[in-house]
Amino acid sequence: MSAPRMTTRTCHRHRNHDRDQDQGLALTLAALLLTGTALLASCWVGPLATFTAMAILIVAAYGAPGLARRLAIRRAVRELLRSLPHA
Repeated sequence: MSAPRMTTRTCHRHRNHDRDQDQGLALTLAALLLTGTALLASCWVGPLATFTAMAILIVAAYGAPGLARRLAIRRAVRELLRSLPHA
């Protein structure tokens, strides 16, 4: 008897499940690293400095992709305007 054949739908379902597991693992590791770093930094420099530094890092991580996209668009528009003949 032959093994059941995997359909495309089943294959995609497995890939999505693997990706979900990988994302969950990445999120867990990130949370553990952030917590450990915050605890160590709090012991070394104090809670207020640690909170400020962590808040800055978290805001920067969320804002950096949008800022990079805006800067890339501005650069592309500027280059496009330079390449156009002046009227």
